[in-house]
Amino acid sequence: MNTFYKLWLTLSSLLLTMTIYLVKENVLLNGLAPFVSNEWLQLQLSTLPKYVSCMVYFLVVVVCTNISMFFTRWLSEDQIIAGTIATVETANDAFLPSYLGYFFVALSVGDMDTFIYVFSLIFIFIFFSKISYFNPIFLIFGYKFFHLTDNTGMKIVVITKLELKVPRDVEFHHLKRINNYTFITTENG
Repeated sequence: MNTFYKLWLTLSSLLLTMTIYLVKENVLLNGLAPFVSNEWLQLQLSTLPKYVSCMVYFLVVVVCTNISMFFTRWLSEDQIIAGTIATVETANDAFLPSYLGYFFVALSVGDMDTFIYVFSLIFIFIFFSKISYFNPIFLIFGYKFFHLTDNTGMKIVVITKLELKVPRDVEFHHLKRINNYTFITTENG
């Protein structure tokens, strides 16, 4: 299940980049009109303003991210015992510039073949990275990303809705393991 989840989490974290490219290239819902047999629906689709496509694309990204939260129930569990964490650092600000870089790639790529190639490479790099599953939609859901370093010096990423401040107080009983370096909580603690 972890491999499937990592594939889904990687895809959902990059979908926003894909939607930016589609909007930039004017690949909109209007393009579906010729494929619809119902004349009324065909007319409605052909007259949709661009912002409707943007809203639908964003909704797809939110739904896919929500599905990734649903899939967490099948991930293996782990825990962090109070007193074992030496440092806590917020990681939202560290991941956001890299993610914004994907937006600039989506805006600068000129054709679909190049975008598919670049998107595939980014997908592979994120999938095989140890900690890069940042998805800005998690921020909308109230999740935060934290770098935690334990007493042995091992650094991990925890995605949680909790506000972590005091290292000695950090404790989780039901962490879900994405990989050996990235964990997510599904409940408060």
